[in-house]
Order: sequence, then C-alpha cells, then structure tokens
Amino acid sequence: MTKVLAAVRTLDRFGISDRASAAIVSAVLQDVGIISESNVLNVVDRNKIRRGRTKARTTLLSQVIKDYDHDQFGSYFDGRKDRTLSMEDNRRKVIIEEHISF
Repeated sequence: MTKVLAAVRTLDRFGISDRASAAIVSAVLQDVGIISESNVLNVVDRNKIRRGRTKARTTLLSQVIKDYDHDQFGSYFDGRKDRTLSMEDNRRKVIIEEHISF
C-alpha cells in the first residue's frame, strides 16, 4: 500500500480534484515502476486521495491548534464598507461603516 500524504498535500495546495489527483499519482507510480501490468496492488484511486486529504488536513489542524497562542488577539481591516441600518429620530437610516473582523 502506497502512502500518498506528501503528494496529497501538494495536490491539495494547488486545488487539483480527487479524480485528477488519482490519475496523476497513479501515472507517476507507473513511470517509476511501482505499478505494472502484473502488480496493480499500489494503484491509487480517488477515495484513497480523499482519505489522505482528510488525514492531512486533520493533522495540520491539530498541529495549528496545539501551536496556537491563546493570548494573541488580532483585528483586521479589509477596506470593505458595510451598510448598517440604525434608528435616528424614529426613522431608519443607513450608515456606512468600515468592516472590522476579529
């Protein structure tokens, strides 16, 4: 059974679909000689790619959560303007505010 975590991380980084990823990885394994007409044990299908992506993302997420510093706090300004309704003199008025995210 072939481990494809490094390949999956790279394919995920570039947004290649599961089916195309399976075709690429299988073609590379065939070129290297791991897969042949008589030995098809290491063929990679799209479900193997999908499971590998799930495992890689879970591993990365757990590492990020472990390394996360809970004392850090950030607020971000992206230049977007929000249209916010407010009440002024018993009438609704649209106020344009800067978008702030935390």
